[in-house]
Amino acid sequence: MQSSTSFSFNRARLRSMAAFGAAVCVVAFGARPAAAQGTVTHAAGTQEFGIDAGAVIGLGDQSSVQINLPAARARIGFFLSDASRWSIEPAASLGYTKVQDESGVFQYNLEAGVLYHFRAPADVYSGPRTVVAYVRPFIGLSGFHAGDASDNEFAAGAGLGVKIPWRPQVAFRFEGNLGYGFSNNAARLGAFAGLSFFTRNGIPVPGM
Repeated sequence: MQSSTSFSFNRARLRSMAAFGAAVCVVAFGARPAAAQGTVTHAAGTQEFGIDAGAVIGLGDQSSVQINLPAARARIGFFLSDASRWSIEPAASLGYTKVQDESGVFQYNLEAGVLYHFRAPADVYSGPRTVVAYVRPFIGLSGFHAGDASDNEFAAGAGLGVKIPWRPQVAFRFEGNLGYGFSNNAARLGAFAGLSFFTRNGIPVPGM
């Protein structure tokens, strides 16, 4: 009686395990076509954090060259909506120098730009990942403060650049720009090279 009961119990257990395995296979193989048919869309709330090395050449009556390595500025981009090609991007660089028995020198460069991407921005960091070009008009304020002395200048300009995918959610970014300083009445040629990190990857949407 005990052996018959044990045999019946084992047979019922084997049937349950077989049914469970079959269900897992159905779910696994049934889900694969849906994933293959899905596309990748722009993740909601994506932000772009970045840092750039830079060089600026002044073209006024007194020419100048300024090179900042490894970083000239930090920036953060806010996309206007999930599928928008527009983003708002503030950027800043701050510095402070203090020499003994001398007043400290505080330097700043604040900038606000608007990027228009010629492709959907999500193409950079999700899906097949392709190079995306953009144009960036900007305004900026730069200056210094040292003891009783201070000076600042308002500038405006535009840049043209590309974002090149490197890894998921990470891209190289290169830009050339032309600006104009209104206090010195001088044009400036600038170039940036840096990295961008996107806070969210693309998300698969089945059936789209």
